[in-house]
Amino acid sequence: MSWSDTLQRWRHSRRCLRLARACEQPILREYLESCGRLDIGHIADTPMIAVDLELTGLDKNNDKIIAIGWTRIDRGRIQVGSNRHLLINTERSVGSSAAIHELVDSEVAQGEDIADGLQALFEAAQGRVWVFHHAGLDVSFLKKACARWARIIPGFIVLDTMRIEYRQRKRREIPVKHGDLQLGRIRSLYGLPRYTAHNALNDAFATAELMLAIAASMERDAPLRLAPHLKFF
Repeated sequence: MSWSDTLQRWRHSRRCLRLARACEQPILREYLESCGRLDIGHIADTPMIAVDLELTGLDKNNDKIIAIGWTRIDRGRIQVGSNRHLLINTERSVGSSAAIHELVDSEVAQGEDIADGLQALFEAAQGRVWVFHHAGLDVSFLKKACARWARIIPGFIVLDTMRIEYRQRKRREIPVKHGDLQLGRIRSLYGLPRYTAHNALNDAFATAELMLAIAASMERDAPLRLAPHLKFF
């Protein structure tokens, strides 16, 4: 691990432990404590959780989370029994976003309160690296939701499959065109099956599969070290 990687990890751990002392939500506090102690090595030794959100739009200040899906990865294998898909009741219409995720108001109205959804998610994420495809969007919504729920903006240690693939292509001097980094399009390059998109659990599972496929491809050249691919939020 490089000096800069070590420094980033140290700063993130300190921040998480400091936030844990100020956090009044027990589940989030336990997550932050585990985040501060997280030991990250080879992909087969690092517990992970792949997560996807469905949203009413892309503006974190005005739009809402309406579905959360996740699956956990242990010892380099997806734990299918850990799959969860939660609908979140926003108490307002999903509007035109229904055309993308196909969730309608009557379905969302039967969903969980966002506080309950966040508690379940952060309990599942304890001691794990997060895996997203296009992490910046999902993390921004989770931070905003946590600020309202717990008055704490937690830290995240993330592997972003879109970012990793982009960096791999740039290193190999492969041009990246608009749309090339969509989840389904990258999966097809790794020979992964096609799933129905814009379902939070489907996309979380698809992201988990893609992460493992990318890792296997990268390890053909040399053992994969996760540290250079981590992003700290």
